[in-house]
Amino acid sequence: MAPRLSALILAAGFSSRMGELKALLPLGQRTVLEHCLALFQDCGIEDLVVVTGHRADEVGAIAEQAGARVAPNPDFASGMYSSIRAGVRRIAEGSNGFFLLPVDIPLVRRGTIRLLHQSFTEGKAHILYPAFADRRGHPPLLATNLIPIINGRHQPEGGLRTLLAQIEAEQPEQVREIQVADSNIHFDMDTREDYISGCLRLNRCDIPTMAECEVILEHLHPMPEKGRAHGRMVAEVAVALCEATIRQSGRELDPELCRVCGWLHDIAKGHPRHEEEGARWLRALGFDRAADIIAAHRDVDWTPAMAISEREIVHLADKLVRGSRIVCIGERFEEKLTLYQNDPEAVHAIRGRYDQALRIAAAVETEAGQPLEVITEMAVAGCKP
Repeated sequence: MAPRLSALILAAGFSSRMGELKALLPLGQRTVLEHCLALFQDCGIEDLVVVTGHRADEVGAIAEQAGARVAPNPDFASGMYSSIRAGVRRIAEGSNGFFLLPVDIPLVRRGTIRLLHQSFTEGKAHILYPAFADRRGHPPLLATNLIPIINGRHQPEGGLRTLLAQIEAEQPEQVREIQVADSNIHFDMDTREDYISGCLRLNRCDIPTMAECEVILEHLHPMPEKGRAHGRMVAEVAVALCEATIRQSGRELDPELCRVCGWLHDIAKGHPRHEEEGARWLRALGFDRAADIIAAHRDVDWTPAMAISEREIVHLADKLVRGSRIVCIGERFEEKLTLYQNDPEAVHAIRGRYDQALRIAAAVETEAGQPLEVITEMAVAGCKP
């Protein structure tokens, strides 16, 4: 049976450095606290406990309305360890483990929670840390058999961090680091400047950074170098097409979105319906906007009456690259038509994609004000070591 997991969110502090109560600040369409709770709910974690302290009535009301239980901590001023103790006492009986998340780290992606959950299910460790860029972050996932130790008579100097370090020193086999494609495990909102930065980050949470792409391709869904070389060139072509369109038309397009989607578009190559499978993998990690583009890199539903978007640009870029070499659209498709010439159904599908690629190419050339050959020269320059 899969383990039953809980989530413990610490929202008891004064937020003195922020100047406003962090838990109740707006973050997108939700408060910061609601954003933390929704993260776990989206991952199927139903037992949610919120520790309250400062302005407990207001924070508790939001928590209960969102479906969480409240653990009041009258001693919250004494520090975070007292809040952890107050919270673990309210974790549901029968729970096997719990995530521990301070409320000021609200942008963790659901892929991080799912990867930790998956590793915990293997039952090989009692303490799991998400790790990104060789550094651990939040939220750790702790087995509930640690609760009696946490609630022990003496509080260790340095709090829970010290306690967990002691356990790791004595029983290193009980600790695992889980590689995640999520820089937000390190991002906390302590100050007003952090909060503003967090609001900007929220708008791009569904797009991986290049550093997060590296983790995906190295650790989560490894890709052979041949595939990576193809992805790099498609990424450069997509960026060149996007930037040329922006320069000429003034359109609000996102070159970085084109870059990461070009790089990851063939992540599931070799699987049936690889474009759909790759999109599914990225959605599981929390990268929905990128997934939508990758799902359309093979077939895209577009008509000349529609504006060109990042989706069509990445789709076209893939049709202009064979291996790591830039080619014309005709070369890419004529080869496939020859290969499948005895399969009428395949020929029909290939001709449909060929015609669509030509229509998108014409639209991009019109918006960019340049032939594709001129634009792709920039991509070749960008891919040179």
